[in-house]
Amino acid sequence: MGLFDKQYSEVMAFLDNNRSQGNVSEFFHTTGTEWPTEKNRNLVLGQDTAVELGNPKDASTSFLMWVDESEKVQNGRISIVGPDLPKLSGRQVSFGKIILVGAPDFDADNSYDRYRELELLRYDIHLKGYMMRGVSQQQREWSRVSTDAVSRGFSFKHLGGALIDEFLRIGYVRSVETIFVTSSREDVLKTKAIADDVFKLISAMNKMAVEMSFDCDECEYNDVCGDVAELRSMRNAMAKKSA
Repeated sequence: MGLFDKQYSEVMAFLDNNRSQGNVSEFFHTTGTEWPTEKNRNLVLGQDTAVELGNPKDASTSFLMWVDESEKVQNGRISIVGPDLPKLSGRQVSFGKIILVGAPDFDADNSYDRYRELELLRYDIHLKGYMMRGVSQQQREWSRVSTDAVSRGFSFKHLGGALIDEFLRIGYVRSVETIFVTSSREDVLKTKAIADDVFKLISAMNKMAVEMSFDCDECEYNDVCGDVAELRSMRNAMAKKSA
């Protein structure tokens, strides 16, 4: 089993449930992102903001996970659970963002380095009129979209497409899809519960890779590794290599 198989299934179940209620819009990104970039002065002030996503007063989650079986990830798919940005103009809403990456051949030797590379890419997006105002280490994201950008038609199709393009530049990435959630605070909190499990798995992996700590009895992630075969396999391989 893959590291995030359980969480992947939960995300798919969340999407399927919302599809059955008519809450999901889907698009497929096939070409380069058709939106100008603004790398040096990508600033959106409060008075210029049309939509605020994931303000600290609202629910917010943002996370990434990879799937070894890359065909499970629908390459280029952008799913929007709830209203898209043009319909949110003038609002401050709870926000969820999930990136699924199909990337085979993750193993004990490369998982940590690959994770770090993919994680940094999540924030390397510089689209005109879109500002990521704050990112914390707790799987949250706070961003703003300008009034001008929304009036010109900026939507999650552009943001999702830019993210997909960015990840597909990595040689070992075979497929990418993005999911945005704006439907309700409750829906965002449902995805946050999945994000919390993902964060625990990544934290356990990072502890092994960075601290080279393999003492299961003393580790706060003992219960996590005990439930996930791939983490146990990773731990055994790292311990053997360091011996």
